[in-house]
Amino acid sequence: MLRLRSIPLASLAVVAAALTSTVPATAATAGTAPRIARPGAAAAPAAGGGNAFLDSDSCTSSTFCMAVGEITRNGMTPGLSDVFNGTKWVAKPVPSPRSRVNIFANEVACGSATSCLFVGDHYGGPRSRVANLAEAWNGSSWRIVTGKNPPFTDFSGLDDVACPTAKFCLAVGFAGTGRRFQDTAYTWKNGRTWHRVTVPRPRGARNSELGGLACADAADCMAVGDYTSASGRYLPFAVRWRGGRWKVLATPAVPGQRFSNFQAIACPAPALCVAVGNTEDNTRGRFFHAFAEVWSGGKWRVSTLRRPPSLLFGVSCPAADRCLASGDTFPSKTGFAHPLVEAWNGRTWTTLSPARTSAPDSGDVLLHVSCVSTSACEAVGHRFNPSLPDRSDRTLAELWNGHRWTVQTTPHQ
Repeated sequence: MLRLRSIPLASLAVVAAALTSTVPATAATAGTAPRIARPGAAAAPAAGGGNAFLDSDSCTSSTFCMAVGEITRNGMTPGLSDVFNGTKWVAKPVPSPRSRVNIFANEVACGSATSCLFVGDHYGGPRSRVANLAEAWNGSSWRIVTGKNPPFTDFSGLDDVACPTAKFCLAVGFAGTGRRFQDTAYTWKNGRTWHRVTVPRPRGARNSELGGLACADAADCMAVGDYTSASGRYLPFAVRWRGGRWKVLATPAVPGQRFSNFQAIACPAPALCVAVGNTEDNTRGRFFHAFAEVWSGGKWRVSTLRRPPSLLFGVSCPAADRCLASGDTFPSKTGFAHPLVEAWNGRTWTTLSPARTSAPDSGDVLLHVSCVSTSACEAVGHRFNPSLPDRSDRTLAELWNGHRWTVQTTPHQ
């Protein structure tokens, strides 16, 4: 995942990637324009290489999971994809829209083992425009679905995608010009038709972006995002997709926090959704807090606010009374990141104990989690090894069997 998050116009997912190595427990200074992608670039999957991340994964069974991300190599950042076959993870090539392009695969969703769609963005260099990127998996290889900006925009990115069936996917993101940007959405049908659909923005919003998406079925989806109000506040919002139409829903900001930033959402039933993300508090340290909101009874409510410093980036709900949320936390202001998994039982949240990578790795972040049942989940992200010459990050995958987490071997660790 690395997600395109721009509230407060600085990607919290980017911050998390940096925190494993830079160690501070406080928020980064807000930028002045959307942080479209991490610095870097790449080219073709191969073992080794620097700064390899798994940003997202999607599992359809205990014998199939697709994970996507990126890896820095020779001054470029190519896309990265790994497939889990129930026994091991295997790297698969990701095609590039053109030569020497940087690819950032933010999210992936699979309707089946032979039908996946990943979304993100790509750009050619420091002065080139960042544009949407979507690629489809047919069971053996990826092909490019789109790599263009919407008409009359200077930049765009796709943040999340949901594929409730093998023949329908919905993707969300943002696009804009200058410092103005607005949420966007696309449908992908029958493995062929890519179509842009209009998304309403919150009333009076200066900028808006949809960052998390989940579908109970092809006719009922929920997306969460963030927007800048007319007064300049950073606020959360949600839109519900029903029968091909969007409707803006009110979502509460977390009390006592500077901003509330949604990262991911899961909907185990049409009338139930759980969204997770991060806040920044009003203290001098401006600490990050992981939080969650639940949508039920037609309303959103704040479900939990975790002690700082903590961040949540992914959530998966294999049952209406079981959700797992993944991220990272810090044991001290001078320590490296520890992986974080929070479990929801329909009422309360408890902290699980994901596995930590052994020395010489020092920091672990779980950016995404995908569950096919309450006893079968895959969480992916990255690990930091300060002993390597380039002090770079490597990919990380962990398996949950209903009782404990186990670190798996990945091609780029």
